[in-house]
Amino acid sequence: MLLSVDVEERDDHALVTAVGEIDAATADSLASAVTTALESGRRLVVVDFAEVTFIDSTGLGVLVKSHRKAESLSSRFAVAHPTPQTRKLIRVLGLDQLLHVYDTRDEALADRG
Repeated sequence: MLLSVDVEERDDHALVTAVGEIDAATADSLASAVTTALESGRRLVVVDFAEVTFIDSTGLGVLVKSHRKAESLSSRFAVAHPTPQTRKLIRVLGLDQLLHVYDTRDEALADRG
């Protein structure tokens, strides 16, 4: 399955919904969507992972780069609704100490850091 990425821009934030697999072949589309939202001045970008069925190291690299890009722009990057497998991978790799990960979009939107 490929990846589809939908971006819903609001006043000061953007919701990016990813559906499918995030791997070396598809990660650029997610990275591009997040970078565009951040560079357009969104103070918060939340990526909804509820329908992400797979993520590999390339996809995890996009999350780290997105976090760093957000910080460089004094913005915030967050991941919402990670599947249990994705959450476990983030935790095992210690990325939960870097990334802002939330169970729901509402939690991510409420925490402006």
